[in-house]
Amino acid sequence: MTGPIPFRSGDFVWTRFPFENEPDEPGLVRHAACVIAAFTQQQAGAATSADVPARGLVVGVYTSSKVGKFGDALPIGVIQVGREQASRLGGQVAFFIDVRKRAFLPYTRKFFPDIDEPGCGLIAPASRALFDEVKRQYLLVNQRHQDLIVNVGPLRPPGT
Repeated sequence: MTGPIPFRSGDFVWTRFPFENEPDEPGLVRHAACVIAAFTQQQAGAATSADVPARGLVVGVYTSSKVGKFGDALPIGVIQVGREQASRLGGQVAFFIDVRKRAFLPYTRKFFPDIDEPGCGLIAPASRALFDEVKRQYLLVNQRHQDLIVNVGPLRPPGT
């Protein structure tokens, strides 16, 4: 486990995305997340006051295949990914991306269970159009709906 974080903004990766009730602990199962950004240890110092491990920090947003959860009207910050697009990303079923749920994770085996495997847990990169929509929704939530943001992970910004 050496070298820089192999993920880029827009990559879908396997994580142990934390639950809200235990925000500093890895989730119990592997869970796909969409990477917003990956930072070296030095770069991460500007984003958090937490002790960042040598490998750095990955900021990801939540995904789920429970597409019926929201009904027909998706709330702000939630992006539907249909079955056809999901299959291009290596998935079998439609899913949604919820940019309101954000994880600030150290790049360690504890939070990235496939870190030592070929590809390090990379599922697939998002299309440019899909990641542009993720960024648009992420910024929209930041600007207008900060009350909807849920930050988890041991490296989340202070006070969140």
